[in-house]
Amino acid sequence: MVNQNAGASQGSFEARLLTAHPETALIYELGAQLRGLPMPIVDWEDLLKKLQTQEVDPATIGFPPLDNLFPPLDNLPDEPCVPPEFFPVYDEADLAVKLTAFVRISLRQAEGHGSTARLRNPMHKRFAAVAEQATGSGRRSGVFEEGSLLGSQRGDTTVPDIHFPWVVTLILRDCSNEQLLPWSWITDGFYTTTFDANAQFIALIDGMWSAYSLLVMREGYVNRLVVLDRATMAGTTQNICLNPA
Repeated sequence: MVNQNAGASQGSFEARLLTAHPETALIYELGAQLRGLPMPIVDWEDLLKKLQTQEVDPATIGFPPLDNLFPPLDNLPDEPCVPPEFFPVYDEADLAVKLTAFVRISLRQAEGHGSTARLRNPMHKRFAAVAEQATGSGRRSGVFEEGSLLGSQRGDTTVPDIHFPWVVTLILRDCSNEQLLPWSWITDGFYTTTFDANAQFIALIDGMWSAYSLLVMREGYVNRLVVLDRATMAGTTQNICLNPA
């Protein structure tokens, strides 16, 4: 097959890569805007102050528009656009790691949720729009929101209704020989999918749940109920195994 556009000038190779992968382009664009801010960035309010000081309109990177935030600085949105785990940001290297993780988690959360009209925050609307275009990483993931039929535990309902999702990556092996078990089934009773070719599964759980139960299944093995605990497992990789039947 001959690429008829091969001889045409389409910009730099970097620009072509960004055009071809919306997820990478979004990370690159946000990073280019934020890397020029004075470091460290200690929290959400500090980020907004520095955006104002540098005369960067938050709306240009997907935050709520400047007119809705300033003045005064204490007139912040009810729901920050980024989770508290994003802070503090110490330097450019730290920003690259945390921004990439934040964008990728947010895009996975937004995948398959249909219309963006229900999303109130401009940045979250943008993530949902990009998620419709972005190519996947090849790793399986599940978005759990409603509560497991297998058992789950709600978080503290006395705090404000801001529920940032939490993520646990599972790696599945045979308990007897440590061999990976790719394409095994996993379900919460509502949503059923599989581990990927590397026997990995990313569980993305709504922040209203402090614990979440999942059932792992494979032909020829004993089913296993896995309980994910936000306090001890959020942001971690957990190695689990199944016993042969």
